[in-house]
Amino acid sequence: MRSNTTRLLVRNASYLGLGQVASTALGILLAAVIGRALEPAQLGNLYIATAISTFVYVIVDWGQGVYLVKELARGRADEPELIGSALLVRLPTILFSSIFALTIALARGYDSQIIALTFLTMAAMIPASLFVPFDCSFRAKDRMDVDAFANIVGKAVTLVATAIALRFGGGLTEVILMLGVGNVSILLAAVIAAQRLDIAVKAPVMKAFNELFRRGASIAAISLAIASQPFLEILLLSALAGPAIVGWYGAFRTIFGVVTSPALILLGASFPELSRASLSVLNLRRMIDATGRVLLIAAAFASSALYLFANDIVAIIYGHGRFEQTASILRTSAIFVPLLFFTFLLASVILALGRNKALVVLNVARIALYVALSWVFVGYWQQRYGNGAIALVIIAGLVELPAMIAYLMMLPKGALGSTTTLNVVRAHVVSFCTAAPLSMLQPLGLLYLVPLFALSFAVIALVTRLISPSDLRLAMEVVRNRVFISDAPKSASDG
Repeated sequence: MRSNTTRLLVRNASYLGLGQVASTALGILLAAVIGRALEPAQLGNLYIATAISTFVYVIVDWGQGVYLVKELARGRADEPELIGSALLVRLPTILFSSIFALTIALARGYDSQIIALTFLTMAAMIPASLFVPFDCSFRAKDRMDVDAFANIVGKAVTLVATAIALRFGGGLTEVILMLGVGNVSILLAAVIAAQRLDIAVKAPVMKAFNELFRRGASIAAISLAIASQPFLEILLLSALAGPAIVGWYGAFRTIFGVVTSPALILLGASFPELSRASLSVLNLRRMIDATGRVLLIAAAFASSALYLFANDIVAIIYGHGRFEQTASILRTSAIFVPLLFFTFLLASVILALGRNKALVVLNVARIALYVALSWVFVGYWQQRYGNGAIALVIIAGLVELPAMIAYLMMLPKGALGSTTTLNVVRAHVVSFCTAAPLSMLQPLGLLYLVPLFALSFAVIALVTRLISPSDLRLAMEVVRNRVFISDAPKSASDG
């Protein structure tokens, strides 16, 4: 019999997963609508503005997205004051971050269009920022269904509004304005849900302000280090390669975001329980094993599928003849997906343990190594092969190796068992053994290759025991809705 901890994990991940399926479908349609209306250079300008805004919004969040979930999951009595304080503190930081974003764009020497797009993007992201404290409360209460619903509403509204705007002759400005419309709908959905769930918001208190500032500082530093990578990628590519390559890379990031979403969904679903389990090494090991198995199955599937179907994915979304180089970037990134998912897991565990200062140091060192290697090799790769973005992907994958070793050293003794270690190896083996032989059969076309891929992956995963018979039984329970109706356990002790 599976433990309640595993059932809760699967229940939460299932809600988020179903929401992500819908959000992903809407996101792909949105990418197709935008990508087919804009040229690669225009898409590059849009991605530059988005990368700058996303980077500086880490300052607005100030670690709240992690800290609030962690604390509220443990049953804080002052939840209304924490949410109210988190909402209020975001307003002045949004103003500061907007000024910072414009300063970055001006200092980099970008033209007036990119500066204007950056300002609009900062404004469009305000409602989504105010949504975060509510979402933290939903997640802490294991109401992942509410999180999924709000995000689906936002994506759907953004898609419809953007399609209408582009249909009537809109351009980059209108695309960003419609993003703001979608974000307003997310916030409205969250407010309505909070009222129905009796989630109260009370006036801010100085004690909560101080707590959010002090406790969030180290998490914000980690987030800034992580968020600096895509930001620095854009700076490097725009300086060493040009706007078209930035557009190819922006298209890659859109698709790769879909690929990595299963990992982020699962880790988001498991983080409240990880926070509770972090108080006991035994419970933590159980959570790592349960989360790691599902995560690495997803990694092996995503890696092999991405390698095999990169060309088809790009052609379906962006059409033929404009983004072929994006497929080359995707195939290269597929090699590193299992390693990336595993490091995501380790980083999430260390966050739950509260070892934030060590994470800051590690990520700063990782980014410094990444930038140094990229500065040396991106220009060379661009001159020799015409696509410097591939060098970025290779270097990003390679620097995950020392990062993984450092993460492992930071775990408590006994937290990582042999089961998870074996599953890391199995995920790499399954990915390779699925993709390598089928890559020679690609002339057969999607009609034959897709079912062959599904069958091959399932058989190889079962033979290697990456997927076990008990996993299949649990999947059937999910299909029959038995997991969805299970009562969520209130503590890790239930597992």
